[in-house]
Amino acid sequence: MEVVETVIEIWGSDRVGVRLSPLSTFNDIADDDPETTFGYIADRLNDYRLAYLHIVNPSAAALEQGTEPDPRATAMVELIRESYRGTLMIAGGFDRDSAEAWLEQGRADLIAFGRKFIANPDLPARFRLRAPLNHDDPSTYYGGAAKGYTDYPTFAQERGEQPWPCVDERWR
Repeated sequence: MEVVETVIEIWGSDRVGVRLSPLSTFNDIADDDPETTFGYIADRLNDYRLAYLHIVNPSAAALEQGTEPDPRATAMVELIRESYRGTLMIAGGFDRDSAEAWLEQGRADLIAFGRKFIANPDLPARFRLRAPLNHDDPSTYYGGAAKGYTDYPTFAQERGEQPWPCVDERWR
């Protein structure tokens, strides 16, 4: 909370958001009682009137695979939704239909897309048109080059309505 308070002093609470990853085990990090920890944090963050609380969806893997999420993951999202009264943004595993469903059900106020935006620079247009999506290539993440970040085609390029970019400075 000290970091949140310090950042708010500089930027103001309406320009600050916090991102949490409940139930994450990235780099072997785990919490023995994440319900208590993240429930407490979400509740405390209400005091700051933040722009948003952004959580990584603990059900992301299940959404991506089209399977039922772990009940603990579902309960975690519900706990945070109940505990945090401000704008709740959730990212991870969503497609157009699941994002719309979560918004309609009030499980989130905003849905964030990361990898889908990398692979689909025109993601809102593709969603609007119900167009097929490019698949992202995780082998190009963190590579330090344009490959995999700026060379995914737009839907209009795929249809021949716009020129293709020349990322490597050569004409194709």
